[in-house]
Amino acid sequence: MRVLVVKTSSMGDLVHTLPALTDAYTALGDIRFDWVCEPAFAEIPHWHPSVGDVLAIPLRRWKGRLHRLLFSNELAAYKQVLGAERYDAVIDAQGLLKSAYLITRFTNGPKHGFDRRSAKEGWAASVYDLKHRVDRSKHAISRTRELFAHALGYSVPDTEPDASIDLGRPFDLADRLVLITQASRQRKCWSDQAWRLVIEDALPQFSEVVLPVGSDSEFEAISRLTEGLPVRILNQQSLSDVAVAISGARAVVSVDTGLAHIADAIGIPLLALYGPTKPGLVGPIGEQSHILKSSTGQMDDIAADEVMMWVSQLDRASAG
Repeated sequence: MRVLVVKTSSMGDLVHTLPALTDAYTALGDIRFDWVCEPAFAEIPHWHPSVGDVLAIPLRRWKGRLHRLLFSNELAAYKQVLGAERYDAVIDAQGLLKSAYLITRFTNGPKHGFDRRSAKEGWAASVYDLKHRVDRSKHAISRTRELFAHALGYSVPDTEPDASIDLGRPFDLADRLVLITQASRQRKCWSDQAWRLVIEDALPQFSEVVLPVGSDSEFEAISRLTEGLPVRILNQQSLSDVAVAISGARAVVSVDTGLAHIADAIGIPLLALYGPTKPGLVGPIGEQSHILKSSTGQMDDIAADEVMMWVSQLDRASAG
């Protein structure tokens, strides 16, 4: 069986989709997935052993002017790529108008998706040949697992989600603390002063403290934040390289961003810091993941002492 998955963004959403592929492979065995996503996240589908081809289509590049894409030569090229293969099933796990109308409707095969009441944007369901009801109050991972089960004809396993991430190389095991300080929105970021206190407190407890950054501006900000401190900055490395660093860490502390979901999926001890956003239906759910939520919705109200205490308790647990 050959299945096309439509899940274009964001990073955490793609990671949340991986357990559904594991369910399908476990239930059906002879199955291969191709995947449509944004180029920035094209490495993530390849982490799953059941994924073959990844079709990278940069819809985000057209943000704010998608109407122009409808009349562009670029859309004609996308349509040709999307319709080139015949699939046994196409599953739109995004549930948005843009995924349905600019990607899924041009694919070749029976189109599955959430029904109008279940999709994030109900009108997306008009594109699908088969529409599936999934409770919107469930966590994103559970919703996607259930959608795949309905679409491919098996029961959702009564097991914990398994992302089956295969990074293609051994885990880089080290006595390492990874701090993920940057997010797409500034209001989700914690203060430099608080991070510096955590770093200074953590340095004697770990062989290295590592901070990933994804852009020149982030690198400049982290360089200022860590000035004079013996930390390692992962500057604009591939997602796979960052995931390997996370996979071998003793712990991760992160703001609400995609890399936190990678740590959660791999099963690394994680402390996720939430301010204005709510972890509810999309936050970390792993047994080793913990959430520290601001009571006021402001990141600055999360005390550095609370984070330092979690890190030190982890250190004592490891030592014991």
